[in-house]
Amino acid sequence: MSEAIKPLDEDLEKINIFDPELMACPHAFFKKLRDEAPVYQDPNTGIFQVSKHELICKVARDAKLFSNQFGTIQRSGGGDYPQEAADIMASDGYPPVDTMLTADPPRHTSYRSLVDKAFSPARVSDMGPEIEDKINFIIDQFYDQGKCDVSIDIAQQLPVRVIAEQLGVPLEDYDNFCGWSDAFVQQLSGTSSPEEHIAIAKQLVQFQQYFANKLKEKENNSTDDIISDLANLDFEDENGKNRKLETAEQLSILQQLLVAGNATTAHTITEAFYLLISNPDQMELVVNDHSLIPNMVEEALRLLTPTNNMWRIATEDTELGGVDIPKGSVILIRYGSGNRDEDLFENPDKFDVTRKNARRHIAFGQGIHVCLGMNLARKEMYTAFPIILDRLKNMRFSEGNNFVYSPNVLLRGLDNLYIEFDQV
Repeated sequence: MSEAIKPLDEDLEKINIFDPELMACPHAFFKKLRDEAPVYQDPNTGIFQVSKHELICKVARDAKLFSNQFGTIQRSGGGDYPQEAADIMASDGYPPVDTMLTADPPRHTSYRSLVDKAFSPARVSDMGPEIEDKINFIIDQFYDQGKCDVSIDIAQQLPVRVIAEQLGVPLEDYDNFCGWSDAFVQQLSGTSSPEEHIAIAKQLVQFQQYFANKLKEKENNSTDDIISDLANLDFEDENGKNRKLETAEQLSILQQLLVAGNATTAHTITEAFYLLISNPDQMELVVNDHSLIPNMVEEALRLLTPTNNMWRIATEDTELGGVDIPKGSVILIRYGSGNRDEDLFENPDKFDVTRKNARRHIAFGQGIHVCLGMNLARKEMYTAFPIILDRLKNMRFSEGNNFVYSPNVLLRGLDNLYIEFDQV
């Protein structure tokens, strides 16, 4: 079954690219961009949008010409940002620092090198047994009920438990981790009200104070985890000086890891359930042949693209796809559009677990800013889904589903997904 993508009749210049309904379901708009203007400057905001796979990759791979120093855009979170939220962060929190996602080389390279080893293929490859234990434990918690909310009971649980262990923090604080991650995601949405911005600021301060204390503890009690590395390893800054990281830098990195290690993987797990149940023929294929599960995961990543868009800033006057882009221009690269590009993916809206080139998706980004946790995300899903499919038989949607995707400028995922299943 293919998604029903209705053509968008409205002229491009009349479309509000930050309309919540459009952000929640952008596929028709993305197709219109690809067909009519693969590089398009929105007349209402001045933002350039890039929607074709080849052009997106060109931007993402050229860190010199297209800068990632978009921290100010990201932190504003859109909407009406109130002074009270700024005051909360200024008085009780730590100042924002551009580290990995919002930094360019050599600064980006130095920060990323501190945590690369924690997500290396070699280290991740040994995590299979512990991921198996975690997913079995998670399923045990709701199994006897014969139903669950996939988003809350499975998809959110697994990556948070895994990243908490990697960070070196106790699982009894699980609820806090989920709340903080949700606040970070909401901050990126571009739709927050003043009241929501204030609530987000309070959550961010709680996160900062909690992890600042954990970092202090690890200075004198180092263990084999990421927080200990950040607390004790020497860091070579852009001036070539070796020093310890400042607390604000440490917190910036941890904040990115918490979101990267939770929200995007969780959204993809939920989407895979949705796609499988919506497509019984594809469900039957993976149930009967678990060797198709890795490709199924890649298809879910392609169709959802949990990091649906990402910012860039032009560092000099340039040209892209025949369109002039002045220095300083704000660019939105539409990863979700590139992953449905008809020039690369045949019948791109179809969920096909046997698709030969599914892994050519760009859901994890491209270039030096490719997702740090992509090896871990794949390992979690490749390991979890054989167990899920073996234990949750005859999965089907429960009543009460509305299949809503929260509007968000950068991220995309289902809010909830209620299912029932037969117990073995």
